[in-house]
Amino acid sequence: MTKAAWHFLFCALMLGASTAHGMPPQEVELSFEIRFGAMKLGVGEDRLKHDGKHYQVYSDTIPKGIAAIFIDDIRRESKGSIINNGLRPVSFIERGRKNGIRAAEFDWSNNKLRLIQGDSNEIVDLPQGTIDQVSLPYAFAFSGKVPQNLSVYFTDGRRLKQYQLRVVGEERIDTALGSLATIHIEKVRGPDDKRSFEFWLAIDHNHLPVQVRFTDKKGRQFDSVVTAIRYP
Repeated sequence: MTKAAWHFLFCALMLGASTAHGMPPQEVELSFEIRFGAMKLGVGEDRLKHDGKHYQVYSDTIPKGIAAIFIDDIRRESKGSIINNGLRPVSFIERGRKNGIRAAEFDWSNNKLRLIQGDSNEIVDLPQGTIDQVSLPYAFAFSGKVPQNLSVYFTDGRRLKQYQLRVVGEERIDTALGSLATIHIEKVRGPDDKRSFEFWLAIDHNHLPVQVRFTDKKGRQFDSVVTAIRYP
């Protein structure tokens, strides 16, 4: 699924919402269909919850049938705070059948990030504005503005990396909910970089992610396209 997230150029640009502005509803559930070309591989179920001060994002990837060969059954969770300059994660964890547990613990008091993968445990410096894999697509829902270009630090529990993102433009995409107006954002790739990710944010749904695309090192594209948005 989605790989994303990094040193915002700067938090005030990307996540520059105060706790009184740009808030999505306090609870949102999104369902996705996961595709490889015309082949349906499974479903995704995301849930965003917040109280204006703290947030939680849960994301489940559920393969169907033979699709388990291509994708893992995964639960990802991110928790943290909503501050004046955006989202500040305090913990991220990924549980999968194939890769086990990956996690990241954010120590903002000491600017240290603990990366946990299996028996491996590493502590690295924590740049301001760092965000985790599952939070990144939802960070824009708390922002009053989507910048044209940005640089961010991102962690998926394995490593901390810096990426450049850019806005491709406004596009309409076809979904089970009909045609949606979106803002298309993608990772900027270098000449030898095969991996990529992109996401489409729904303009009329608080900039929530309604399509996510991951391209692996073999050039294969996996899309998660929204099938339902619910406000419990």
